[in-house]
Parts: sequence; structure tokens; C-alpha cells
Amino acid sequence: VTSIGYIAQSALLKGNENYKDIQLKRDERVLETANVRGQTENQRRVNEIKRSGFNVSVIDMNRYANQTANVNQILRTAPGVTIREDGGLGSNFVFRINGLAAKIYIDGVPMDDFGPAMSLNNIPVNLVDRVEIYKGVVPAFLGSDALGGAVNIITKQRNRHFLDLSYSYGSFNTHQASLVGMYTNPKSKLSIRTNAFYNYSDNDYKMYTEEKYGILIQKVIDNKFVTIDDARRFHDRYYSSMGQIEVGLRDKSWADQFFVGLTYSGNNKQNQLGATINKPFGGNWTESAYIMPTISYKKQNFLIDRLYADMYANYGYDVTRNRDTAKYNYEWGGRPIANSTGNTPNREKYIRDNTSSLLGRINLNYDFDESRTQSLNLNYNISTNDRQTYDKILNHNTSGLPKNMIKHIAGLAWQSQWFDKRLVANLAFKYYGIDTYQKIDERKYDDNNQYLSGDIVTQTNYLGNTGYSIAARYRIFKDGGVKFSAEKAYKLPEMTAIYGNNFNILSNWDLKPENSDNLNGGFYYNTFFDQNHFINLDLSGFYRLAKDYQNTRIVTDNGQDKFQYYNIPGVKIYGGSFEVRYGYKDVITAAFNGSYDRAIDNQKYTNENNQQVSATYGYQIPNRPWVYGNLDLGFAQNDWFSKGSRTQINWTTQYTKWFYLSDSHLGSLASKNYIPTQLVHSLLLSYSWNRNRYNISGEARNIFDERAYDNFRLQKPGRAFYVKFRVSIL
Repeated sequence: VTSIGYIAQSALLKGNENYKDIQLKRDERVLETANVRGQTENQRRVNEIKRSGFNVSVIDMNRYANQTANVNQILRTAPGVTIREDGGLGSNFVFRINGLAAKIYIDGVPMDDFGPAMSLNNIPVNLVDRVEIYKGVVPAFLGSDALGGAVNIITKQRNRHFLDLSYSYGSFNTHQASLVGMYTNPKSKLSIRTNAFYNYSDNDYKMYTEEKYGILIQKVIDNKFVTIDDARRFHDRYYSSMGQIEVGLRDKSWADQFFVGLTYSGNNKQNQLGATINKPFGGNWTESAYIMPTISYKKQNFLIDRLYADMYANYGYDVTRNRDTAKYNYEWGGRPIANSTGNTPNREKYIRDNTSSLLGRINLNYDFDESRTQSLNLNYNISTNDRQTYDKILNHNTSGLPKNMIKHIAGLAWQSQWFDKRLVANLAFKYYGIDTYQKIDERKYDDNNQYLSGDIVTQTNYLGNTGYSIAARYRIFKDGGVKFSAEKAYKLPEMTAIYGNNFNILSNWDLKPENSDNLNGGFYYNTFFDQNHFINLDLSGFYRLAKDYQNTRIVTDNGQDKFQYYNIPGVKIYGGSFEVRYGYKDVITAAFNGSYDRAIDNQKYTNENNQQVSATYGYQIPNRPWVYGNLDLGFAQNDWFSKGSRTQINWTTQYTKWFYLSDSHLGSLASKNYIPTQLVHSLLLSYSWNRNRYNISGEARNIFDERAYDNFRLQKPGRAFYVKFRVSIL
């Protein structure tokens, strides 16, 4: 006799028995209700990374798939992250984690190798599965010169067929489209995967006069410069595109993955401003075209059991043109005005940069046992950049003078797990080498372009440094634990920092690698309770002693304000961040975080030979945000209007405390310029149906039209509205 929920019974009828009473006993092992909580491969990887010994935050970008935001806008909501942009879509930006320059990767490859069009502020969220934000010590497998941390952008890669298409339109005539997909033949295992995006914006948002901050919009009226309340940007159009296709084989005896690919990207950017709003441009733009073939190979049990190999190489060729052939200055009404020399051309520049790059990377990881409690990782990266600059207008020819940079970075890391995996530890050593070379023209000519003196000079420089790191995590109890890391790390200068960009960044051949001694600590706790509620808490603190800290300053060059990278001999940075997340089922989400990082000038004397105490010693470094935070509230409901639909509302707030543009202890405080406190609110409404196959969303950014600045006198867009359509086929 059997019955669901009871233990089966059997009985024997003896002799003339015609019936028997049987009492079934309840089976206590049978559950009346079973809740199964599953996770995707991406979610599994997210949780695995969070349990590692590194201080890392992971953003699941699939949560933001219906937003019109780019990766930059999502990243800046993470604790400890600052992104300072010059303006709207496609503008230049500086990215830091906990106050130090951070490295950006795409699938483990430095983003510098993907060309000018590939940037955090134009990569659509639909192309990305997750973003890993490492604070402090960075895993050896990333294999580059990450100092304050790193961001690893993981693009969508599936073992199954899928296709994701999106298009959005919004304020300032902004258009953004993206496509990502993959197909694998189940028999031959031949795979094709593709990524593509297109961005366009006029960036014609309003600029406003703010006299108390020294921000003046001026227009010529009756041959006089007159301050006006506002003006629209009139020469700031931007568009970019990227297409990538990879063809390869999966799950073969000789390779888990083998792909060859080709990437093309290009952009065109009108340059409205230099380093300030004082002199708007009307005929200046930059354009580039970049092509890159790639090859990648991955294999478990490579040559021997438990040896994993990941190899990658690419070759990139980029042509960038900087043009400024306008004969006049311009005023904020968009009208050309005569310059101080009358009607003679004020600027005539047509410069073409040809840049080729080569990247080779090999990553080997050996597990000493099947449970992976002891592992050894070896990583080596070599990258080269060669640039030749051609000036099409300059009378005495300096075209084709070469500039070259080679970087060697090697790392050896050991990862171990102890006490039933409660303790995870990573110990690593790194070598950083940078070799720079350039030819510069020191010839002098008279007004008739006749040679006077000087020659073309060759300059070379090589610097090599070693670093080390240790990172550990200890699980105190099931749902929480502590993390600690320490390192001596280096950040090598980039091509633009040393050689400039022929527009608004000047060269600095004497720029040194930034290095820092870093300490990081943290506590984490995340758990479910009552099966419906989830809470996550992350607390972290850091202390950094940086030398040759790289910062930017404004320098006047031929009457134009430009940026230049320079070294601050010693900087002490300390602070911390927190993040609290709460979730109720899949209905309510709330996240709140705050960050504090204070940078102090730590160079006591003005120079090595002079024992005079520096006037800035012990004071805060100006022109950098140091208190900031974010709030994200979400509400969602399934099946409101139709079966298989989902409606979602999100409210976000970004906060930045005001900060001085110059040293606060020098001069009168009342006379100092500063970037004001900012509180920027945004609202998102999205609707999905047919089980997330079709999606439509609307977004209002900076809904209260807050004056938003990342850099002095370079205002960002105000209130803006966007709508997005998306189709996801799995």
C-alpha cells in the first residue's frame, strides 16, 4: 500500500484471511513545499568572485539591460568609484578607484588596445554581462599595471544561441543602438559571435552662467563681450561605431575555445571646448578609424592535467586626425569674431596620427589538486605602441617623427585555501617595465622659414620596477567574513599622458610611473532570511602612500587652455566606503552607498636639496571630489498587464560634496573657485512582456535640472529624456 507522503507498507494475507487493517506512517522526509533558487552562469560567477580573497564589487549588468545608460553611468554608482567627464556623450573622462588611477579591461584585455571609439562612456549596457570592480590588489591573471584597482568588463558570451537588439532615442538628438549575438552549430561546434554598437549625439545642451563660481557665458553684442544667462553648445557633435565578429570552434579535444576575430571601430568628435569655457571652438574636430584582428585560445588540461592555458594576441592600426582650420575665434552665440591680429587665421592645424599597437598575453594556471585548494598562476603581457604624427600645414616639415612605447608586465601568483576553504589567500609578485622613445624637432627658423639652428634629437628612456601583493579573505561565519590586502604597485604612464593628443592635452616626456604602498581591509555580510528578504552589507577602508602621483593641471599654450599630466612627489590617501543592499523577493530593491577618500600632500620639502617645508605639505590636494554617494530604489511587479510581463520603476540619486579648485589654505576662502555640491536625481520606468523578449523603457535623467560638473567650468548635460526599445531572443 502506497500513498504520497507516507511510508509504503506491505502485508501478507494468511490462510482464509480476506482483509487486513493497515496503518500507514507519515514519511517525515517528504517536504510539502520546496523552494528552489536557481542562478544563471553569470550569477554563479558573480557569487564566486565575491567569495574570493580580493576586495571586489560585482555589478550584474543584466539588471540594467533596459536602461539607456552606458557602462560609465552605471559604474559611477559603485562605492569608491569617481569618473570625471568633460561633457556629454563621447567626452573625455578620468577614472579612479579610491582616489588612484585604475586600469580598465574588456574580457581581461586592456581597453587601450581597442581603439579610441571603445570607451566606458559609449559602450552600451546590452553588450555586457557583468562588471568586476577590484579595489586595491588586482588578480594576477589580469596581468597589467593596475595601481588603485581595476575594472574588468565581461561581455555577453553564451554556450547557447542568443540575440539581443536595442535602440534608444533621447534629448540632444541622441541615438544609441546595439547588437550582440552568438550561434553555435551543435554538431560541428562551429561558433560565430558578434558585437556592434552605434552612438550619435549633437550634445547641444545648455550652458549656464554661474557668476559665484566664476563661470561666465559671454556673447558679442555691439562689438562688446556681454555676459548672458545661458547658451547652447553649438559645435559638440559626436558619433562612434564598433563592429566585431569572431569565428571559432568550441569543445574540441585540442581546444575548449579557439577564435579568430576582426574588430573595426571609428568615431568623429567635434571639440567645442578645451580645458575651460573661456574660448569655445567652432572649427575643431577629431576623427579616428581603427581596425584590429585578434586570435584567442583557451584549454583546460593543456599539455598536462589541471593546467589551464589562456592565450590572446591582437594587432591594431589606428588613424586619428586632429583638424582646426578655422580662421577666427568664436563666441557663445556661434558667430565668428576677429582675433587680435585682424582677419588672419587664428588657428590652422591638420595633424594626422598613425598609431600601430601589438598586444600579446599568455596566462597559465596550474591546480595542484582536483579541489583547487592550491594553484599557481603565471602571466605575461607585452604591448607596443608606435605613433607617427604628420602636420599637413606646418611650413617646415616635421611629419613622421616617431614616438614609441613598449610595456612588459610579468606576474607570478599563488592562491591557496585553508580550513575547509574558510581562508583564501593570494600571494603575487610583478615586474613592470616601460621603454619609451621619441624624436623631437629642436630646429629653429626665422620669419621667412629659413633654418637658423638646432637639430632633430632622439630621446630614449627605460624604467623597470618590481611589486608584490597579498590578498586574503576569512569567512568568520556562514554569511560573513573579513578581507585584507596589501601591495606595492605601479601605474605606468599612457601614450597620451607622455606624448599628448595634439588637441587639449600637452605632452610631458618627464612623466614618471605612479607607485603606491596600499593597505585595504573590509567586512562583508550577505544572507537571506524568511526566504523572501535579502540583505547585503559591505564595509571597506584603505590607506595609500603614493609617490609620483599623476594629476592634471591647466596650462596655457599659445593662448589656449589645455590639460597636462604631471607628478606630485608624495600623496597620502585614506578613506573608506560602505554599501547596503536590501531586497524583498523580486519586488523591492534598495541600495545605498557612500565613499570618502581624502588625498593629502605628503611631500614635506620643496626639493631634495632644500630643507624648506612646502607650503602645501599636510594639506588636502585640490580639484578632486572626496565625499560622494548613491541611492537606488526599485519596485517591480510581474504579470500586471499580461501573463509573462514585468513592470519596473527605479529612482536613483547621485551626491557629490563641493570641493575647492585650488589650495584651500592659501589666500582668501571667499575668493576661491570651487565646484558646488551636486544632487542629481533620475527616474526610470520599464515594461517587458513575453517573458522579457520585448522591452520598452523611458528615462528622465537629472530630473530637477541640477547644475552638474565634474571638472571646473565644464558643465555636463542638464535635464534629459530618453526612450529605449529592446528585443532579446534566447
